[in-house]
Amino acid sequence: MIGCAELTSNERCDLASKRLRRPSDAREGRAPAVQSGNNRQRFQESFAKCALLLLVVSMGAFNLTGCGKKKEGKVAVPNLVNQDLDQAQKTLAAAGLKTGAISGGSGAPPPGAYVISHTPGPGQQVDANSAVDLVVEMPISVPTLINSNITDAVSLLQGLGLKVGFVKKSTVNPFGTAKVEQQDPAPNAAVRRGALVTLTVTIGPNVPALLGLVAKEPAYQNLKPEYKNVLDAFLGNPSTPRSMEPGPEPPTK
Repeated sequence: MIGCAELTSNERCDLASKRLRRPSDAREGRAPAVQSGNNRQRFQESFAKCALLLLVVSMGAFNLTGCGKKKEGKVAVPNLVNQDLDQAQKTLAAAGLKTGAISGGSGAPPPGAYVISHTPGPGQQVDANSAVDLVVEMPISVPTLINSNITDAVSLLQGLGLKVGFVKKSTVNPFGTAKVEQQDPAPNAAVRRGALVTLTVTIGPNVPALLGLVAKEPAYQNLKPEYKNVLDAFLGNPSTPRSMEPGPEPPTK
């Protein structure tokens, strides 16, 4: 090894310069490796960002096409016929459906309005939260029939769409005519179309003559067959059905 004393001043300067450059040279030697690592890290970060963006875009397209939506089950439409409007709306809500258009009357349906039909109909399978359109009808006010001629009373009930039943009340008056003495339901009672109105009618002893007179009245001629039949049965043969409503017959007084 050459001692420092044996070196010239120039040689000592060169040696010092080499020693000073050695750390820098070492760092320059490592620079490519460090730069390569940084590039790899940046590439990985960019790749992760692109993959995340692609995933977000794919999920958005999936939802837009409806593929990602959960299919809701079908719901059977309940039978709402003859239900009050308020009750029908509650029934629809409980079944997972909603009330659609309401028709059948002018303006807002009054209290007592009831459903006579609906679309879709009872039992049909529809999507949950579907709308069901309702057709409603207003209740009918029972007219005053007491003291009316029997044929006039029956004709009026026919025009209102109400059924008729009879209770016979005998009288000894040979000239007595078939007059309504009582009625059930009472006058002005609110009922639905097709409801039964029972009339208590006085009948004289000469039933055949009475039947002949009734058959000549204009109101009788305008009766529908189902109303004529029940009236004929009541006047001509009290043992035959005297009501348009099935079930036990009204008692004879």
